Amino acid sequence: MVYHGTTFDRPDFNRMIADIEKKKINMVITKDLSRLGRDYIKTGYYIENYFPENNVRYVSILDGIDTFLDSTNNDVTPFKAIINDMYAKDISKKIKGVLREKELKGEYLASFAPYGYKKSKIYKNKLEIDKNVSYIVEKIFELYLQGNGLQKISNILDKKGIEPPSQYLSLKHQRTTWSPKTIRSMLVNEVYIGNTVQNKSANVSYKVKKRKLKNENEYIRVENTHEAIISKDTFIKVQEILKSKKSLSTPKHNELLKGLIFCHNCGRQLRICYRGKVNKIGYIDCSLARGKDKKCKTCNYNYHKFENKVLNNIKNIVNTFCDKNVLKLIYERNKDNYNNLIQKEEYTLLSIKGKIENISKKLDKMYMDNVNGVITDDDYFRYSKDFIWQREKLKKDKANIQEQIKLLQSKIQKNQDNEKADKVIEDFLKFEKPSKQILLELVDRIELDEFKNIYIYFNFSDLNIVKEQLDNV
Repeated sequence: MVYHGTTFDRPDFNRMIADIEKKKINMVITKDLSRLGRDYIKTGYYIENYFPENNVRYVSILDGIDTFLDSTNNDVTPFKAIINDMYAKDISKKIKGVLREKELKGEYLASFAPYGYKKSKIYKNKLEIDKNVSYIVEKIFELYLQGNGLQKISNILDKKGIEPPSQYLSLKHQRTTWSPKTIRSMLVNEVYIGNTVQNKSANVSYKVKKRKLKNENEYIRVENTHEAIISKDTFIKVQEILKSKKSLSTPKHNELLKGLIFCHNCGRQLRICYRGKVNKIGYIDCSLARGKDKKCKTCNYNYHKFENKVLNNIKNIVNTFCDKNVLKLIYERNKDNYNNLIQKEEYTLLSIKGKIENISKKLDKMYMDNVNGVITDDDYFRYSKDFIWQREKLKKDKANIQEQIKLLQSKIQKNQDNEKADKVIEDFLKFEKPSKQILLELVDRIELDEFKNIYIYFNFSDLNIVKEQLDNV
């Protein structure tokens, strides 16, 4: 491990201090002051306080410093310590600048490649698919989409004797097992769709090596930097399931619709509360319906009767309305409109990318001018500050437009994916009580109002709302 002068927590330095405490050392000699340390506060402490208190003579050969002599060289020691500290700070800034430029170009800078990839031996800082384990990554995403929980996926992999990432990368010598935390970290990692996301954390300062996490809007995200293992469509589906509060496992009271029911009046998610000491009965409840104010009236519906009524209604609805010809007409009607909007957004996106690339080239040139001494450090930081601000603003605009394009593309996909809709409906109708996974793929949300009206919103077409009176619920 490499230790720098900005820290005094160095093994050999600590060994020297221990020997001073044991009165084994009475003189410390360094080539120059920077060899003692580059932190001017601690350097001053050792020279001005610690060494004199322990009767230790300090000598810096090239600086002409000798604490046992009355010399003018000793008087400028604090200033030299500050200069050494500033030098360390300047080097830290330049290194960070170089690393940032590499991150902006999408170069992968971590020490180890993520599971499923390996570092290219030809192109530096580029990832290549590791075919020995990439199929396992695909299997993990597939298992999760099938409704398997994180722990269940871990158990499946362990039973098959598949080595977890730490074992495969030889980071641990003892046999380890897969964990739900590892599975989740893989499911949310954009590296598997070809994106490189970095700058997630940073050192507190150039002197303190403790790292702090950054906000997501500060991440450096570069798309399509390497070959993807997982399709973007699959990745988005997984994120929707992970981010929602809809549990894919069997709820405690077999609440199939939990997380899908919302209040039609106030928009809040409806809770399922249980009453009774022995035979507990579930009731649908809106939090605003409680208390003195009672701002909402949607409450006190028997959950299990409600669930049976909803499932029967969904079966009738999909049998009646989900016709291929109808879906095709809806798709054709909206396709042109969505494509025109996407084309406009893509044109704007292209313009923004050109501006970002132009600013990056200017910054690269300024950096090289600074390294070659054409412009001073002060001028470099002054000029680059405005360019960096402009680039960050453009990046936010770029991210917003990309999000809008994804939204429009998802709308097109929802309308045109008739085959998938038919398959989901077929699976739904096959079971008397479908699984939560099938229900989530079919239904986006269910709303209920105070008059016992149900509003069902489907995922796969514009015919996504059906109002039905819930009698005797």
